[in-house]
Amino acid sequence: MNQTKSSSSTKKWLIGCGIGCGVVILIVVILLASGYFFIKNIVDEFKDTEAMTEVLTERFGRIPDFCPDPEGTIRPERIEAFLSARDGFAPVRERITKSMEALSRGRDKDEVEVEKPKSVLTIMRLGFGIIPQAAEFIKTRNEALLDSEMGLGEYYYIYVVAYYSWLGKAPADGPDFQIVGPDEEDDFRYWDRGDSKERRRERLLRRINRMLLSMLHNQLENLIAEGAAKDSGECRQMLEEEIEALEEDRERLLWQDSLPEVIEASLRPYRDRLEASYNPMTNPLEVMIEQR
Repeated sequence: MNQTKSSSSTKKWLIGCGIGCGVVILIVVILLASGYFFIKNIVDEFKDTEAMTEVLTERFGRIPDFCPDPEGTIRPERIEAFLSARDGFAPVRERITKSMEALSRGRDKDEVEVEKPKSVLTIMRLGFGIIPQAAEFIKTRNEALLDSEMGLGEYYYIYVVAYYSWLGKAPADGPDFQIVGPDEEDDFRYWDRGDSKERRRERLLRRINRMLLSMLHNQLENLIAEGAAKDSGECRQMLEEEIEALEEDRERLLWQDSLPEVIEASLRPYRDRLEASYNPMTNPLEVMIEQR
C-alpha cells in the first residue's frame, strides 16, 4: 500500500513538474519570439528611414550641397514649405514627446523608489519603445519634406537660422537623457542618462557647424559669381567674416553675434507660426542625420 501511495505521489509530482516546466518553456519561447520581432521591426523601421533619406538625397542633393540665396533672403514660399513639412509630421512629433516625457518622469520616480522592480521594468519598456519611435520620427519627417518639395539641407538651414539664430532656442534643448552617441561622429546608437545639456550643446553645434560651413561656402561662391552683375560688396564681407568665425570656432552658432537684417526681414512675418511649431523635447532628433 505504501508503494502504491508513493507511486501515485511521484506520478502527480512528475505531472505537475511537467506542466510547470512546459509553462516556463512556453514563456521563454514567447519572450524570445517577441524579442526577435521587436528587433526585426526596429531594423525594418531604420531601413525604411535610410531608404527615405536616399530618396531625398537623389531629388534634392546632399545636405552640404544646399546653397542659400546669395544675398541671404529666404523666400516666403520656402518658409511656407518648411512650416508645411513641420505640420505634416506634427502628430508623430507629439507622440514621441509624450514618450520622452513619460521616460523622464519614470526616471525621476525610479531614482527615489529603487526597490520597486515594476518601476525599472516600466522605464525599460519606455526606453526601448522610444527607439522605433525615433526611426518613425525621422522617416515621417522626411516623407513630409518630400511632400513639401524640400531637401534636408534646406530644412536644416532654415531650422538652425529660424530657431537658434533668430528666436534664440537653445541647441541643448531635449530630454534629460542622451539620444546620440558620445562622439561627434556618432549617430543614434544608445541611451545614456548621464548626458549633460552642455555636452549635448557642444556636440550639436559641432555637427551643424560642419554642415552650415559648406552651405555658406556655396553661398559665397554664388555671390562672387553674381558680383559682376551687381554690387554685393557689403553682403560679401559679412559672409566672409562669418565663414572665418565659424572656421575658427567649431562650436560657434551661425550668426550668433548679429543676424543679417535681410534674413530677419524674411522670417519676421512668420514669427508666431515658427514659435508654435518648435518642440524643445524633439530638438536633438531634428538635425541628427549627417551625410558623409
